[in-house]
Amino acid sequence: MKRLIPAFAAVLIGTPAFAQDWDTIETFGGAWETNWGEVWVYEQGPGYEGTYEEDNGRFWLEFTGHVFEGIWAEDMADQRCDTQQMGSYYWGRLQLANSNKYPGIEMLWGYCDTGRIDKIWTFSERLPDGL
Repeated sequence: MKRLIPAFAAVLIGTPAFAQDWDTIETFGGAWETNWGEVWVYEQGPGYEGTYEEDNGRFWLEFTGHVFEGIWAEDMADQRCDTQQMGSYYWGRLQLANSNKYPGIEMLWGYCDTGRIDKIWTFSERLPDGL
């Protein structure tokens, strides 16, 4: 995610996430193959927490009334933020959206707390994980 983690701003490219079909979001927990390797996602209260291998990556998402939004953080990334989130100066905003191809899911993201949420993190295949 190093090269793809600018701050996630509320401006999206394409169809706004709130206009998408959110039915499959209920199935987000578990292990996934993504364009940045394997990701492990756990349901946590009203949202999700997740981890990934890139630079000790971690994230959380919370349902905000019409979409899941949250923060990602890593120990190192291409852009350093002025403030810390999740114990790191390397973080950004996330927004969870269904992909056009079920069961795929996409996370839109960016760096820090300003700018566009226009990077795409693709969750392409659910892995056998026993969860």
